[in-house]
Amino acid sequence: MQIYKIETEENGRELTIHGSHDFPCGSYDERFSHFVGGEVPWHWHDEIEVVLVIEGATKVECINSSDIVKTGEMVFINANTLHKLTNYGTEDCRILNVVFSPKMLGGVGFGLIYKKHVLPVINNKELLFYKFSGAKAWHEQVINELATAFEVWKEQGSDREFYMNIALMKFWHIFCTNQQDITATHNAAKTNEKRVQSLLNFIHSNYEERISIADISEAANISESECYRIFRNALSCSPNSYLLNYRLRKSVQLLTESNKQIADIAYESGFNCSAYFAKKFKLAFNVTPMQFRKNYSVTLDHPLANNFPITQTKSS
Repeated sequence: MQIYKIETEENGRELTIHGSHDFPCGSYDERFSHFVGGEVPWHWHDEIEVVLVIEGATKVECINSSDIVKTGEMVFINANTLHKLTNYGTEDCRILNVVFSPKMLGGVGFGLIYKKHVLPVINNKELLFYKFSGAKAWHEQVINELATAFEVWKEQGSDREFYMNIALMKFWHIFCTNQQDITATHNAAKTNEKRVQSLLNFIHSNYEERISIADISEAANISESECYRIFRNALSCSPNSYLLNYRLRKSVQLLTESNKQIADIAYESGFNCSAYFAKKFKLAFNVTPMQFRKNYSVTLDHPLANNFPITQTKSS
């Protein structure tokens, strides 16, 4: 199986470089079956992301909000927004997505267009994501613009950067013109996001150690009950389940990038017992850690390992 790894810093910021310095835009053609656990885990990035669902459906989750994006629908995810995407339903979801720097929309760095029409949107901490369903004429218009740009980009033509840049500019203009409330900002959302970030930062920095709910709560100077409430409302999970999932993902990284013994990987990932680690790993991924490593090695030699990327995969 193809493994897509979303690697992040301790604060959850994605490490992947999307595009290049002279064209900061990456486009991808992905299936959720190729991600570990059928999901893109919690992360954030400086770039804006637009996801078009080609087959199946995905559940998009941000702090305190979520929605289901089905075939033919599209979702905008704002810059610096903590988010997660999960396969929804039995069909393997396929998405086309573009991740790009907001500065691409301004023509020149911090020029009039950027300051007037881009910054007010990306600085809106309440605008986490927006779904385009095609129910409105302008929704259908922006979906078609991006779908055409994806097709041109996939053909690897010499003018594909023109098509993508023009499509993104059209998308932004139509979006801002028809949804004028996207520039509203409220401090409450920003405060809540900072609190969640504090909790996640502590877990990402200390997952290898024995940590309790009391330790996690103390990182944000809140009570344990408030900690449970924030995780439940913001991330739809408990602190314990998030910690377990994060440790398992770190173990996947060690399994695929090192030749370390399974017991050593268990301890380095924060598990005090290798048998317990193996049990939780099997429940999460339906294979043992050893079989997972073998399957990954086979996939690297498989001719379909590149998963037909439009430009590149998010895996490293």
